[in-house]
Amino acid sequence: MVWLSKQFVRWLNWIAPFVRRSRVEDISTKELRGLLERDDESFVLVDVRSQSERDVSQIPGAISMDEFWSQRDELKNRTVIASCTVGGRSLLFAQRCLHNGIQARNYRPGILGWCEAGGELVDPQGQTTRRVHTHNKLLRAPDGYESVP
Repeated sequence: MVWLSKQFVRWLNWIAPFVRRSRVEDISTKELRGLLERDDESFVLVDVRSQSERDVSQIPGAISMDEFWSQRDELKNRTVIASCTVGGRSLLFAQRCLHNGIQARNYRPGILGWCEAGGELVDPQGQTTRRVHTHNKLLRAPDGYESVP
């Protein structure tokens, strides 16, 4: 099911110009991991998932959409890297950013792709966790992680 979701997101981005939306450049797990490891301040990672999803876990360093919009003026010179579960909601957020003149990329593998690559997750207290909210019961976390639907 994750594969199908990823293909759907790829298709959404492909048809974007035909429905008056911007195509968004993807960022890979390797690229994102490198930016995070270097503590690169040229970007901001925005987790567009719901509060209940973020209350389970998130990629370290991510901020919420609300935090981003409230700090927009301070963050305007940074590239937004939008992330969600598999890349669909983050694609829409990245398109909205581009429409508002904000540089943006989509982390299309999403948090499940991050988990597939063995990436670290943190809970709201900043503690490492292996739990991940999967957005719905059809999606499953990779081996070694606990799915929370």
